[in-house]
Amino acid sequence: MRKSRKTIGIDAEYVELLKNIARKRGMSIASYLRRLIDEAVKVEELGYFAPRALSEKKAEILLSKLGFTYTIPDLLKNEIGDDELLTRGLNMGRALIELGVDPVEVVELIGISNQLIATQGENIIILPQHEDYKRKLSTLLKGIAKGAGLSVVESGEVAIIQPFKKMV
Repeated sequence: MRKSRKTIGIDAEYVELLKNIARKRGMSIASYLRRLIDEAVKVEELGYFAPRALSEKKAEILLSKLGFTYTIPDLLKNEIGDDELLTRGLNMGRALIELGVDPVEVVELIGISNQLIATQGENIIILPQHEDYKRKLSTLLKGIAKGAGLSVVESGEVAIIQPFKKMV
């Protein structure tokens, strides 16, 4: 069944910018805009103003370049043990699934902003950490992944998180 379509006006300068952005992402402008609008609608359904969410994300990116990151206050005070972190991670992973949030995106957000992970294809590799804070944060990431039902394969100080297998 064919979807009905509507025409909307976008300034020509933005069309060219969007074409270039979509091309760099390996997408058509139509698929890029569909994804952008779909995500904006999801943010709005959560009661949040989508343009503000993008503005905050821009600030987050800039702050991360200055060394700022998201964290759990208990980790900063060093008042939480590995077992508790794993349990919190498991609960967070389950909650993300229940809320319809992609756990892979959350693990990547926390992992990249704290320089804990590398990616290889679709796999996320949690790298060995020697600072206690980063080691504990890695434990939390493993818990999130496990709680969300992702495959986590541990070998020594390295863990590989494999995203959900897509059904064909």
